[in-house]
Amino acid sequence: MATSEAVAGPSGPSESEGEAAPPDTRDLILRRARELFSRQGYRGTSVRQLTSGLNLTPAALYYHFTGKEDVLAGVLAPMERDGEAIIVRMAELEPTPDALREVLDDYFDLLARDIVVFRLVADDVDVQKSAVGQRLRAQARDLFAWLTRSSQDVTERVRAAAAVGTIRLSLEQSGVDPDAHREAIIGRALRIMTD
Repeated sequence: MATSEAVAGPSGPSESEGEAAPPDTRDLILRRARELFSRQGYRGTSVRQLTSGLNLTPAALYYHFTGKEDVLAGVLAPMERDGEAIIVRMAELEPTPDALREVLDDYFDLLARDIVVFRLVADDVDVQKSAVGQRLRAQARDLFAWLTRSSQDVTERVRAAAAVGTIRLSLEQSGVDPDAHREAIIGRALRIMTD
């Protein structure tokens, strides 16, 4: 008969006492995938590479995911979820200066949480062609349409592109602390949109 320690695990600090539980296998695979996809690209990363650095077999990956594209969807899931929340919120807003500030704040936060993953979506053609990549690109089109009020006016479109580009490129700079530079970056994006 198993003892309670064998069933519950060795005694020690529990999660409720402030200790985080060790990452599970699924999370380890997602972390490894994020690292490899961003360094080698989606196409350049094999299932074997995703598991070998974790001392897992490819079969272990298939226990948690249906395949490499499902792993990619897992890596991009937080960005997709947060992006969808921005789109839903934008639909509720009239295009006022306060609303513009709110949307640019939310966009900044989305990118600041994981600029590496955003860069993967923006730069990797294979990621863009994936189902999740297509959904993320649709979100980007919705954001752009809201910022331009769906105008075909070149000036409005250039302003929107420059504003979102300012946020993205600023966050991609080495050594930029998002918290320390938030107001300067968002302020510049707002001035671009309102000049």
